[in-house]
Amino acid sequence: MKILLVLLLAAGCSSRGISPSQTEGKTTYSYTDVAGTYRIAREFKMVKQRLVSRNVLLSSGSDNKTLEKSITVSKLGSIRSNKSRLITLRPEASEFSVWLEGKKYSSSMRINPKTKSMRVTLDSPESRWRGTQEIPFPKGKFFCFYNQIPECLYRNSLLQNAYDTKKKKLEFFVIWDNYPYLQDQLSHVGKNLFAPATLKFDGEIKNNFRYIVEVEGQIILYQFTKSLDLVKMAWIAQGITMAVPGDDTNSAEEM
Repeated sequence: MKILLVLLLAAGCSSRGISPSQTEGKTTYSYTDVAGTYRIAREFKMVKQRLVSRNVLLSSGSDNKTLEKSITVSKLGSIRSNKSRLITLRPEASEFSVWLEGKKYSSSMRINPKTKSMRVTLDSPESRWRGTQEIPFPKGKFFCFYNQIPECLYRNSLLQNAYDTKKKKLEFFVIWDNYPYLQDQLSHVGKNLFAPATLKFDGEIKNNFRYIVEVEGQIILYQFTKSLDLVKMAWIAQGITMAVPGDDTNSAEEM
């Protein structure tokens, strides 16, 4: 997609740490799943009222081999809420690629405002994962690409609202920008593009704020500094953890 390439080039490179409160950031995390330990480079930048994010999963060796890559773009907008307008971050487009057994599997998405749907185009070595389809958006106020969840929750004010309301669960939808390949690789994850989710503030741990995202009946924990910089993520049921290098709590159980 040309729009993703143009925005990504405009975003450029930054050496700052990931911080949703800033307009840009970049850092590399340690990433562990059931298959091994890797590195994941995450970066984002606000470009012309759009949040452009890129995640690249790299091999742990010196070759820096790319195993998975995603680019997501969401646009600042507003929705009607009671008698006022609510500022929101609205998903616009994404591109995702994963290399499985040396073969490339990819998907690209672009919102169709006229039909209120997401156009999904798949390309892979397997015939079942080729072609284009349009998937209608479910009714909801907030939508976040999976690989953009931390920044999306921040810019939709959901992190602050969850903190203010403490144990109350706030609703949103996850868009699996790695659809349908993630669902095929992970266990007990539904087959749909959109998944209803909730966010809840879960208190403080080691001077960080911890939040719980529940999606597909599974828990994903996110830790932020008190200035809402992302420091760690753990998807407990899948054995996935992502942490700033040098963090002394690297397992999901220690989250």
